[in-house]
Formats: sequence, C-alpha cells, structure tokens
Amino acid sequence: MPDWFYRTVTRPVLFRVSAERARDFALGFMGRLVRAPFGPAAIDFLGHMRADPRLAVSHLGLHFPTALGLGPGLDVHAVALPALGRFGFGFLEVGPITVTGSTGKAPVARRLDQEAFWFPDPPGSLSLAAASPRIAEAGRHGLPVIARLAATPGAGAEQAAAEIGRMIRELAPHAPLFSILTLRDGLAAGWSEEEWSAHLRTILASRDASQARPVLLCLPADVDLAAADPLVDAAVQNGVAGLIVDGSVQGDSGGQGGRLIGGPAREPALAQVRHWRSRFGGGLFLISSGGVHEPEDALALRTAGADLVEADTGVVYTGPGLPKRINDLLLFAELAKARERSAPGPELRSPERTWFWTAAMGAGMVFGSLLALLIALTRVVLPYDESFVGMSREQLLALNPRLLAFMAHDRVSLAGTMIAIGVMYLGLSLDGVRRGLHWAQQSVFISAFTGFASFFLFLGFGYLDTFHAFVTAVLFQLLLLALHSRLGTFTPSVPPPLRGDRAWRRSLWGQLLLILHGCGLLGAGAMISFIGVTKVFVPEDLEFMRTTALALQAASPRIVPLIAHDRATLGGMLLASGWVFLLPALWGFRNGSARLWWTMLIGGVSAYAAALGIHMTVGYTSVMHLLPAFGGLGIFLVGLGLSAAFLKGKA
Repeated sequence: MPDWFYRTVTRPVLFRVSAERARDFALGFMGRLVRAPFGPAAIDFLGHMRADPRLAVSHLGLHFPTALGLGPGLDVHAVALPALGRFGFGFLEVGPITVTGSTGKAPVARRLDQEAFWFPDPPGSLSLAAASPRIAEAGRHGLPVIARLAATPGAGAEQAAAEIGRMIRELAPHAPLFSILTLRDGLAAGWSEEEWSAHLRTILASRDASQARPVLLCLPADVDLAAADPLVDAAVQNGVAGLIVDGSVQGDSGGQGGRLIGGPAREPALAQVRHWRSRFGGGLFLISSGGVHEPEDALALRTAGADLVEADTGVVYTGPGLPKRINDLLLFAELAKARERSAPGPELRSPERTWFWTAAMGAGMVFGSLLALLIALTRVVLPYDESFVGMSREQLLALNPRLLAFMAHDRVSLAGTMIAIGVMYLGLSLDGVRRGLHWAQQSVFISAFTGFASFFLFLGFGYLDTFHAFVTAVLFQLLLLALHSRLGTFTPSVPPPLRGDRAWRRSLWGQLLLILHGCGLLGAGAMISFIGVTKVFVPEDLEFMRTTALALQAASPRIVPLIAHDRATLGGMLLASGWVFLLPALWGFRNGSARLWWTMLIGGVSAYAAALGIHMTVGYTSVMHLLPAFGGLGIFLVGLGLSAAFLKGKA
C-alpha cells in the first residue's frame, strides 16, 4: 500500500512480527494482487507512481525509464517483481542466484536502530530453476532485469566460473544484464591478478555470442579499495562492462557475523562511488545502492558519480512511496540543468490548452449552481416543474406544508455539492492542469464524465429537467473541448523535500483521512443514486414530511418522479464530488501545494455548509440522517488540518 496506509497502519503491524514473516506476507500479497484480474490497474490507481518519461536514460544499449532501480535486498525470492516494477523503478535486480539455490544459516533480521537488515554470510540464494521463470515474467513488463549471480559457497575458481557461465547462458534470454559476486571470493582466496583475469575470461567467454549480455562486477560497500584496485582494473581490461556497489557491510562482530544492508552502508557506498568515478572518469558504467532511505540519499549517489541508483531497505523503513519521491527530486534536478542549457520554447495559446476549457467548465458549474441555490432558497420549484406535476407551488404547499421544504433540502444540498465540484475544477485547472500535471487532468476528467453519465439516472421516471439538460449540454461541450486540447509539459516550480520530516509524517494521517472522506462521498453517492432510482425515500424523509409515498402518489402520480429526479441528480453529483476530492488526495499530495489545500477547503466547506445549513433551516434534524454529514465534515477538516503544514510548506 502507499505511504498514507503503510506508515499509518501497515508498518506498525508488520514490525511487530519477524522480518521474514512480514516480508513473506507483504510480498506474497503484492505478488497475488498483481497477478489477479485488474490487480495491476489497482496498484497504478492507488500509487500513480510511474516515472516521468523525461527521467529515462540509456546505458549499455539498454533503456531505463528512470535512474532509480530496485536492489535485490527486498524481494529475495522474486515473488513480487511485477508489482514492485510498478512502483516507479527503472530496473530490477534479482539475486543472489546460484545453480542449486540455498538457505541462509539464519533468518534475516531487522536492525531498527541502524535502519538496516542483517543477512547471514553467505546469504540464502535463489535457484537457477526458480529464478528463470520469475525473471522472464518480470522482464515482460518492460523493465530491464539485472540477474545477480554467485557460485556455490566454497567453490574453487574453476567451478565458480563454470557455474556462473552456465547461469548466464540459461538466463540470457530473459535478463539483459548480469552482475557477479566473485570479487570477495578472489580477495579472500588471495588470487593473483593473473588468476583473477583468467577467472573472468572464462566467465565472459562462456557467453553465447548471439546473446552476449553485459556483465558487471559487484563490490561490497566496505571492500578494501587498495586491495580491490588491481582486480577492478583487470576486470575492466578483460571486458567487464561496469561496477555495482552492493550496499552491504560487515555485520555484527560479536557472534553472528553476517552482512548488514541499509543505513550503515550509506557513507561507505558514497565514498566508494567517488573513488571509482575519480579513478575511471566518465567511461565506467557505475550502479550503487547503500542506505537509500530518503530522496537526498539517491541524489547524493548520483552527484557522486553513480549512473544508476538502487533502493531496497528504504522501501521498508521509509515506505513504498520512496521511489516516487526520489523520482520527483531527480526530475527537478534534471529540469534545472535543462533550463540552464537552453531557453524555454514558445507556449501554446490558452484556448489550445486543456486547462482553459476545464476552468471554463468549473466556472460554468459554479455560476449554474449559484443560480440553482438561489432558486432552491426562494421558489424551490420552477414553472416547468409545476407544469410536469400539474400543480402550482401554492397547491403543493396546500397538499403538504413540508413538501417544498423537503424538496428545498434536496436542491440546496445538490447546489452546494455542485459548487464544491466547480470550485475543485477551477482550482485544479488554474493550478494543476495549467502546469501540466497529469493527475489533475485525470481527476477532472474522471469526475466530469461520472457526473455527466449520472444525467441519465432519472430519465426512467419520464421527467426531463429543461434547465438541467441545458446546463449539462453546455458544460459537456466544454469537457469535449478539454479532452481534445493539449495538457502541456509539467515543470515543477517548488523543489521536492530532500527528507521526510514531522510535517510529512503527520500529513500521511491527513491524507489517509481525506482518502477515506473521498471514498465516503463515493459510497454516499452510490447509495443515494440507488435510492433515487428505486424507492426514492428513506424512512426519515417520510417521517419529516409526515406522510407516505402512497399518499404522495395518490395526490399526483408525478410528485414522486419529480423528487426522484432531485435524488438521482444529488447522488450523481456526490459521485462526481467523490472522485474530485479522492483523486487529488491519492495522487496530488506534494510539498508546497498550498493552492490544492485551499481549493479543497473552500470547495468542501461550501458543500457541507449548504447541506447542513438547509437541514437546520427547514427543521430536518434527524440524528441518523445528519450523522454521516457531520462525520464527513469532521473527517474532512481533521484531514486538512493534519495536512496543512506539509501542503502549505516549502521544501
């Protein structure tokens, strides 16, 4: 789940059980979800985490959607790679893989004080037979996969070269890149430079000429650089395509040994990246992991000279939203460099841009809903309403003194909801859509199409509201113009935060509440729409009017269809408002988004003020009827309050 659920609910629960059980549960769930019907769409919907196309890079003839990849320390059994590949990563590394596979001497363990994970040395490994289909499945999703290969523990140089060569040949159809874990073995065995070179030549020569995949040398972050220098030189001279800084360091010295990945490897990995970049210049392909738990950690490795960066433990300790936050920072840095190199191109005219038409649609909705609010607070019914029912306003009042008050409560609530939608469309258009934000455009489109589709809910009762139909037709044309206009290119104006702080952590609770609020609006809209097209009334409605549906039907067979029209329309507008409040909460939470915060506040308070105010005015004060509205308002305001410091702040 995204950070707003992981940091608030899931992580506290998972951290109460062992690391292996938590890992197997979480990754197993994601693996089953991504393979289920609509599972990939659900992951994309909740996270909206795919990397911006402008972050794409190419190395060794391979295309990487972003310079950030997933290290092998997270999904060691490769059970959830297709799911993790949708988190905003540009490549995946899998391993270690050995011919027969092995189980570690002890289970993986957390080191909370160090934000690290402890693995036995040697760690458990994935067998070649198990790895092959899982890498093939992951590769079908379009991301390059790096297979990290290791020999059987204790194998000699000749056996190790033979095993690694076999794995390269069998995995080459699925993995475009390989990394090998042999340097530490060479150092431990005291191999000479000649022995090391012969070992590498054997591995590289074993590749099928038609699928000669690049091979990288994998180095632990705490390797002795003085001892490793000649071996790395020999590796480069013999055809190794680059280096991977593993991001692991020696573990506990008193008892368990093993290796630590995560926080303790951050500084050693950074120092090693600087060393290799200084030694080889720009001609060496270099990937590094090592304690990437915040966006600034990834940026530091990139600045030090890493071509690509890996994160793994950071997804556990910081949250699944880490790749998205890192990509935001990398994009800001890349665009800042691009602005220095070239002047901006000519801008499109406003009528050619999507925001112009979505803003016009929002303004039209605000104007139309204010007019509807004025009518609902005065006459309530219009001449064509009276003509449809066959009764004048005075006759309706004589029939039931509370009938018009009841209709006013529906129509004012509807107008308030439409005001909220119009305000949200205006705010999202003038800020988000105008700046080229895809999520803002999608939020408006999904909400608008839902609202327009709801127009057909009440037609089954045989009543066509002329004013409603006219406004709908006009606004729908604006939506079509927006659909066929150009979004523009997003250029961030506020630098993303380098680190998560207290305001960010508090905002995750606010985001969770706002998402629950949006889901509540969708649920209420669906329920009211269903009631509007079926039984029309709930018991509290009839109790307020002191009548029955049969009595109203007997007075005039068209009174109930008139009320059903209001009900169904209100339900449809609640559905539209649910989307336009939910999707920005899901996708648009960014530091410095003060305009989004104010837009949500103004829009939401307008709707609740209209709905609750009219209920109090007409005396429809049933506790059960108003409880959802008061509950929704409370959740909404608390969510905005918790999010204020983060959304209104600047990194």
